[in-house]
Order: sequence, then structure tokens, then C-alpha cells
Amino acid sequence: MLKATKDKLTPKSEAFSQSKSLKDNLEILKKGTTLYKIRDKGLRGINLYKRTYWLDMENLLLRFTPHKENSKIPGCSSVEGGSYYNLKDISEVRTEYSTDIFNKISNKTAHPKYRKVSITTAFSLIFVPESNLHELDLVADDQVTRSAWVDAISHLVLTLNSLSHQKEYELYLKTAFRKADENESGYLNLDEVKDLCKGLNVKIAKDEMIRLFNIANTDRGNLNSKDKGQVLNEDEFLSFYFKLMTRPDIDEIFQKFSETTEKGSFMTPGKLLEFFNEKQKMPLGLEECIGIIRNHEIDEDKTRFSKQGFLQFLMFSELQDVMDPVERKQVRDDMSQPLSHYWIASSHNTYLTGNQLTGESSIDGYINALKLGCRCVELDCWDGDDGEPIIYHGHTLTTSILFKDVVEAVKNYGFVRSHYPLILSIENHCGLEQQEKMADYLVKILGDLLHKDAPEDDIDHLPSPHQLINKVLIKAKRLPAGVSEDDEIEDEDDDHDDEKNKKMKKKISKKLSDLVNYIHAVHFNGFDDKDAKYFHMSSFGESKTTKLIEDPDTARQFVKYNTRQISRIYPGAKRQDSSNLKVIPYWAAGCQIVALNYQTDDKQNLLNRALFMGNGGCGYILKPEFLRNPSIHYNPYKLNGLSKAKFPGMTLSLEIVSGQHIPRPQGADEGEVIDPYVEVRIRGHNDDFLNEENKVETKHVKNNGNIGGF
Repeated sequence: MLKATKDKLTPKSEAFSQSKSLKDNLEILKKGTTLYKIRDKGLRGINLYKRTYWLDMENLLLRFTPHKENSKIPGCSSVEGGSYYNLKDISEVRTEYSTDIFNKISNKTAHPKYRKVSITTAFSLIFVPESNLHELDLVADDQVTRSAWVDAISHLVLTLNSLSHQKEYELYLKTAFRKADENESGYLNLDEVKDLCKGLNVKIAKDEMIRLFNIANTDRGNLNSKDKGQVLNEDEFLSFYFKLMTRPDIDEIFQKFSETTEKGSFMTPGKLLEFFNEKQKMPLGLEECIGIIRNHEIDEDKTRFSKQGFLQFLMFSELQDVMDPVERKQVRDDMSQPLSHYWIASSHNTYLTGNQLTGESSIDGYINALKLGCRCVELDCWDGDDGEPIIYHGHTLTTSILFKDVVEAVKNYGFVRSHYPLILSIENHCGLEQQEKMADYLVKILGDLLHKDAPEDDIDHLPSPHQLINKVLIKAKRLPAGVSEDDEIEDEDDDHDDEKNKKMKKKISKKLSDLVNYIHAVHFNGFDDKDAKYFHMSSFGESKTTKLIEDPDTARQFVKYNTRQISRIYPGAKRQDSSNLKVIPYWAAGCQIVALNYQTDDKQNLLNRALFMGNGGCGYILKPEFLRNPSIHYNPYKLNGLSKAKFPGMTLSLEIVSGQHIPRPQGADEGEVIDPYVEVRIRGHNDDFLNEENKVETKHVKNNGNIGGF
């Protein structure tokens, strides 16, 4: 039973209740309050740790210190080497019970151990995936204090997300500065700055570094003092670093479009307008140019660009992104075609945050995938010991989560990034009783979001994404016609490695079966199956699919199949490390659902993100006509059968001008400064990929990952 008692206000919460603005609350939170951190210690159970948390607004940190009486508790002293969290690493604030740990103890709050835990005082901080931090589950003393923290951090997250690229990069540099400041003095000497620059992939001559160091070192104080003299503080280091970014090529452009006065050279709004028209081929109005200068100029006079202000604009404005920031938010594809005509962003074993054998299962796997625009998530369902269906990777050591908690996450996050249909790919290993519970949860929790209408018999194509806006579709097996749920049916498992498929007997709940409509999972009986319906979909293992597309005859048949029906491709069983299959060959065959392990940051996920950044990031990309029209004889492995008159070849011309902030390979922060270059190659049809003329690279820039003129 959830506890919702009336909390007694502490002195701090009295202050919160009397404050009339967010500003007042921030001032109180700067001084700190007591919060209880909840941690799952595995075999030792879930424990609460009393700590003091406060906001460090100057450095944008959430700092904490162990409470005195708990100072010896392991894990209370630091996070990633310091007693703080970066506010910029927080992606979301959740209230009540909405994480794995809170879900575990939601029915245990009557236990004395959890007397402090209440649905009205619980909240969680969720961190961006690249931070590699688990969620921070906290409990306040009372609801008023909880509300103050939630409102303040939510506001700060929103503010930080709206920062310009320049401010974002400054925060990155400040974080790097603190890591380099090992003795926490607040200063770096010349040798420490040199090491930090190397870590940032910057190499310059020693004399030039000393010169720029001395220019930036404006607050020298007593040169004989150990903590002053030849050192830079955080702000001085930023000044030093940005002085490294002098660009002769940009100086030349600035001089061409600037006007010279007694005080120096400046670029007026009119001259900026000329720059956009002549150099950028981007027609802008004078008012827009005035706004650009006002937002990016670093001097007090924001009516014209200084050279440094112009450089900051070129380096950090979204107008310089490869993808137009406005265009990348627009859905441009025709969304009125059948579902089978689209590539669909899809996840494999979505619940896992690690490997396939011992990894943790978490609702955050679903939330992260959905926030990235994923439109097909997988639920591997098994009978739970207490009558509640669970999700985990069966017959492994992975942890489990409750089915109902995942459905709640789908309700809350399913349509935040995209309004187009979301597919729940259910692998059903449950008995009838828990299958009925699954059906009840889907209907009760999702409500009108769940599409329950049966497929239409008088048409021969799937509905469009537009027709299914804000709808959840269930992909699962159905009861065959004339069979009751009490009958055991022979079922061939198509959802695991195709070399290990086994026929087995199982029962299917009618209540769950009735929720399956347009994504009806069936065993693949060949391309000439006369009983195949447009709403039948089949799953294909990685190795079986590769064999199909490497054979010229079956490759064409597979493409034709994918113009009418949906296919799902999943990784082979050997990928126990959660590595990913190669996505391009299967997309080239028109396969709609190519399931990836989203938790693995590899090249295949990079390609997946690149494809689905298109069309507004909605998770649906319209396939080209030769993958939609069954009368076109297209081969995904060897290019033949296409009319060159209708589908002529194209030549792509790119000019690589320059690059900045180029990292070392694989995110390394040690080793020699790299000699960066840009490689461009075409990834798509096999003939394009293997053509050596479609792989080119620029010249190398010697010893400088910071600025590269190619």
C-alpha cells in the first residue's frame, strides 16, 4: 500500500512554503537540505543513506556530503571521483515511483526500514546516457521540500538544454579544467595547462603557448605565492583556450566583409547580410542579422561583430550545422503510405542495459530508446513467481522487471519524441493466467492509445503511419481460427537464433490474442505462401536473412515480400556481448524492422541514428520507390534490373572546408595528438559500398585536433 501521510514540516520546508518564487527556492537550496539516497545493494537489499545536498550555481553542480552519522557508509563520499553531479548531465526529473528501485519497494513501504519513503516525497534524477551514471533515487523529508527540488532542477535542466553551443562547450572545458586540477587548488600551472591541451588534442609551439598563457594570466598577484603567480584560474583558462582558435582563413573572410574605423575593424549587420548572401548562399533579412550579432557578440557593444564575435558565431551557431536546425525537426516524407513502405527505428531486447547473459534489465532501456525516436521495442515476457508477468532474457542471469512497469513507461514516454505508431514486439513465454494479466494491463494502462480494431478484410495493404497517429500496435502470435485458448498449438519459435528454432506446444490467451491486429506474427512459410495476409509479419534471424539476400532469386523475392508485408530482422545468438548486426544490407533489401541493441555505442547504431535523424526524427523513413513497387525488379546484392532512365546514377560533390574540436579515436583522452583527416564513403547498396571510387579522404592536418583546415 502506498503511503501518503501528511508530513510534518521541517524548518527548511517552512522556508520553502513561505517562499514566493523559484529564485527564493534556489537561494535556500544553495544552502542545502537533507535528502535520503536509495541504493540497491543486491544481496544486502535496498538501503537508505542520509546526506546533505546543495546546489553550486557558480559551477552548475549538485553537491553532496555524507551525513555525519553515516559518514562511514561505503559509497557516500564520491561520485566519479568527486562529491558532486554535473547539472548538465541530468536529462530528466521524475516524481513519485517511476524507476526500477522505487518500483521494487512500492509495495514495501509499510516496512519500518522504508518509513521515510512516500510516493509524495520520492523523486529521481535521470542522467544522459553518455554520462554512464545510474539514476539517482532520492526521498525528501516532506512534500514541500520534494517540490522545491523538483521545480528547481527541472528549471535548470530546461535552461541548460537551451544553452547555445558556445555555453555548452564552455561547460565542457570547465569540466576538463576541474579534472586536470588534481589538488583542487582552483588553478593550473603551465605544465598542467600543457597536459590538458594535449588531452584536448591541441598541440602548439612552446613559445606560442607561453605567450598566450601570459596574455590570459591577468590576475598574477604575488608572483612568489604558491597559489598564484604563473597559474590560470578557470575563467583565464577559457580565455587562453579560445585564443588558440585563431583562424587565418576566417581572418581573411572577416577582413573582406568588415569596415575599418579608428577603433578597429567591425562587421555591421549589412556586411553580415552580404556574407550570408555571397558566401553562405543563405538569404536572410537585415533584422535576422541584427539578432545574430546581438546573440553572439562577446563585446559590450552588440550592434556589430568584432573579429572574435564573428569567430564565436561561426564556431557555435546552429546555423553552421550540416543539417539545417529547422529542417531536421520537420516531417517531410509522405506519411500516408502503408506501414510496409517505411524503415522503422527498432530495438532488440530493449530492456537490457548491458550484455545478453548477465546484463541488468531496466525500464530506462525503454525510456531511453523511446526518447531517441525508437518505434518498435521488444518485451520478452515470462511468468513471475508472485503471479506478476516479468520481462527478462529467459534462461540467463539477467535481472527482471515487471511487465506492468514497462507498459506504464510506454504510456508516459511512447509519444514524447514521435506521434507515429509504436509497436510492442511481445515474445510470449507466459502461461494463460499471466497472459491474461498482460492483456489486462495493456488495455487498462494504455486505454485509447492501444489500437484494438481488427484488420479490414476488403483491403490488401497495411494502414499508414498517419492513420495510426498516437496508437500502440501489439506484435505477437494469435490463436488460429477455430482453436480455443485451452488447446495446445504447435508453435515454431522464430524469435531466436534461426539455427536453433524448435517446435513446441503452447497455449495462447484469447484476450491477448484479440489485441493483435496489423502486426500478426507468423512463421515464415516461404515467399509463395498463398495464405499470407498483408498483416502477417515474420521474424528472420541474422544468418538466415544474409543467405536470402545473397541469393539473386530469393533476394528479389524478399524485396517484393517487403513491399506488402513487414519483416523483422534480429541479431544472432552469438552476439551475447550485445554487438549489432550490419544494418545496411537488410535496409537495402527493404526490411522494415532491423532490431539493434541500442545500449551498444557502435558503428551500426551510428548509422541507425544517422538514417533516423531524417524526417524529423519521427522513427519512420519512407523507402525509395524501387523498394515499394513490387513490379520493379531490383536486386539488393547485385545492381541490375533498374531502369537507368528512371533511376539514374548520381554524383555527390562535397567540399570539406575545415573542422574543429576533433577527438581522438574511440574517445581516448591519452596518447599523442592526432593528425586529423576526413574520410568520406558511400554506405548503401553493395555496389556503391565496394566501389573504391566512392571512398576518398582529405589531406592530413599535422598535430592539431583542435583546428583543421582541409
